[in-house]
Amino acid sequence: MRDEDDERCTLRWEDVNQPPSQSLFVWRDAVRHRHAVMTLARQLAFRETGEQATVTEIAAHLKEHQSRLIAEAEKVIQTRQGLARWRFKYRR
Repeated sequence: MRDEDDERCTLRWEDVNQPPSQSLFVWRDAVRHRHAVMTLARQLAFRETGEQATVTEIAAHLKEHQSRLIAEAEKVIQTRQGLARWRFKYRR
């Protein structure tokens, strides 16, 4: 017997590959924002390691300080006027 308080999963296989929002424009803007944040985080890691650093050193620095660099990149995108088009503004 099943208890009526059991939770049931409503996730279907067809829904797994769908964007979280039905609006593809919101999905596109979220992806663009994420790519801009990661690109800026990589640039910040490059700046912190210096011009003489190798690619592996920059990647290691990015991996070690990823959360801080991403937070700084998001703050830069939100505050600088020249990066306004890369901001993610989601409204329902």
